[in-house]
Amino acid sequence: MKRTYIIVLITFLTIASCGKSKEELELEKAKIELERVKLELAEKVQSEKQKEIEAKNNALIKEHEQKINVGKQKKQTLLREALSQANLSLRRAKDYYNRTNNFQIGRSQTTKNQELRKAQNQINEMSNYVKNIKTEIAELELNKTFDFQKKPESVIKHLFSAAKNNDFSKLRYLCDPYAENDMDSFSLCYTGMLPRSGQKRFIKNFENGRIIGKTIINGDKAQIEIAFGQSSNRLEKMNLINRMGYWYLGSF
Repeated sequence: MKRTYIIVLITFLTIASCGKSKEELELEKAKIELERVKLELAEKVQSEKQKEIEAKNNALIKEHEQKINVGKQKKQTLLREALSQANLSLRRAKDYYNRTNNFQIGRSQTTKNQELRKAQNQINEMSNYVKNIKTEIAELELNKTFDFQKKPESVIKHLFSAAKNNDFSKLRYLCDPYAENDMDSFSLCYTGMLPRSGQKRFIKNFENGRIIGKTIINGDKAQIEIAFGQSSNRLEKMNLINRMGYWYLGSF
């Protein structure tokens, strides 16, 4: 019995010392090769997906840039129309000044001087307006974005802040870069180029503005109801549009 046990033990140790059989090694090698193939295939699929995503992103960026260029042309057309009207108003202001200066009958010198000062102020205001429009046309190539544009509410709050602080420097960049916004929002964006009378109207309308209720977001569009006006007693719904992650004024 003891001898049999020893023989069995020796046999077991001999088999164990011989390691894996050839078939087992081949099977293990095949498994390793299969895992390698699976890994390579997974990496290839991932690479193809990444290339597809990059291609789509590049296509979106290209389309975005093309629409921005179209938007610049639309804005240029609108600004040139405004420039034409401003030049016409400037000529009329100068003509009025000349007529006032030449007219003498039945008017005191004091009255004449007062009318001339008023006419000259009008000329100065329109001259500045013409200059500002030309500046806006020259700066159409600039396309800036700001962190506050990542939320539609922040865009509206910036309108109120601009009115309170008399700072219109960023408003021009809040218009839809595709220029698909309406004329009301366009006029808000270009408050900075307006004559002082137009800027005062903007301040009066928005310095006491506030947001009412919750923002309604539907895809790339958002709607925000606001109270505005000198006494914040006028209600209006502001519509915004998202372009590549940034919100812009659309209409109201």
